[in-house]
Amino acid sequence: MEKQIFFEIAERVFSENGLSEFWNDETKDKFFDLCNIMLEQNKVMNLSAIRDEEGVICRHFADSLTVAKHIPAGAKILDVGSGGGMPTLPLAIARPDVKITALDATAKKMAYVLSAAEKIGLTNVSTISARAEELGNTPAHREKYDVVCARAVAELRILAEWCVPFAKKDGLFIAMKGKNGKKELDDAKNAVKTLLLHMEKDDEFNLFDLSSQDEADAKRHIFVFRKTTATPKQYPRRNAQIQKKPL
Repeated sequence: MEKQIFFEIAERVFSENGLSEFWNDETKDKFFDLCNIMLEQNKVMNLSAIRDEEGVICRHFADSLTVAKHIPAGAKILDVGSGGGMPTLPLAIARPDVKITALDATAKKMAYVLSAAEKIGLTNVSTISARAEELGNTPAHREKYDVVCARAVAELRILAEWCVPFAKKDGLFIAMKGKNGKKELDDAKNAVKTLLLHMEKDDEFNLFDLSSQDEADAKRHIFVFRKTTATPKQYPRRNAQIQKKPL
């Protein structure tokens, strides 16, 4: 796709999704370059099922950036289950004030994320290849992050146990969810209570998405939880326990 066409589509998508503040002279070339890097890498590595520019703009860039308004200035962020770098890379472009660590168990994907960040000149991205339930028990990472976020990784009651131990006391756990968000939230009531969380917001909206006509697929929830006190020492449990007996 020619750069000018890309710019026109992205400007419209960002505007329709209330993200115009993140589309400017400082960011637009970085988004263009990231899109090309991602699509090229996707030919040899399964980063995403999305393989066209319009889909990347809507379902990766804009979708990722809907969380940006919930993140405090200067935050230290952990993106759990980052995979191909969403929302890490778009957030790092749009919010140079924050520092983001992408976490994923697949080392090749984390190598790609770091390489992509370097290619587009991002200095606020780092990566870790590890399992969340193991890393969350290490002193170097437990309760060290202002914000812990995750996008489409696992159902909420499982995701919370993976993520919450990383958040500082009074820090945020932010879960980006789709059309099944309400049911997941209902199923996660015990997890929220057990992990000592206070729900601050359910940001419910429809993503403006040129790449899909399915209204149900456009449904989004961003659940913002405040961690009220230190996570009990027994969490996170081993992953077999988390999966077999979710909180």
